[in-house]
Amino acid sequence: MRSLTVRNNMVKEANKQKGFSMIEILVTLLITAIGLLGLASMQMLSLKNVNNSQFRTLATFYAYDMAERMRSNKTGLTTYQSITGPGTKPSCSSSCSASDIAKLDAYEWNELIDNLPEGNGSVSKNGDKYEIKIEWNEQVKGGSGGSVEKQSLTLDVSI
Repeated sequence: MRSLTVRNNMVKEANKQKGFSMIEILVTLLITAIGLLGLASMQMLSLKNVNNSQFRTLATFYAYDMAERMRSNKTGLTTYQSITGPGTKPSCSSSCSASDIAKLDAYEWNELIDNLPEGNGSVSKNGDKYEIKIEWNEQVKGGSGGSVEKQSLTLDVSI
């Protein structure tokens, strides 16, 4: 008899709860929406950082590229010092002088640097070393939100 009473009480308890209330569903949707917004924000931040690291990698590659160009044309080193930005493509016929090769290197190098946002490159002599400097714009997050700032990479080389 007692087992029958316990069983009847269990059936009554089971019949009382029929499902979720609307408030529980809305709270679940709100928590899910906040989580998805956070996920989207993290994805955007990740994409921005990947872009910035790509620009830094390219700038490093371009600086070393110019250093190797200078090492391969030691006779034209004085011409490399005048590189401050894009110039005109030099044309030389069958044979080029060391200065013409340096001007062509400078032109090709500045064409590469145009792959960076507002990229600019320069080469200058500082004592017995050459300073290869590349500047570009990069998105950064500041205290008041995102902004674009000028970044630079300087490579000092002895040739």
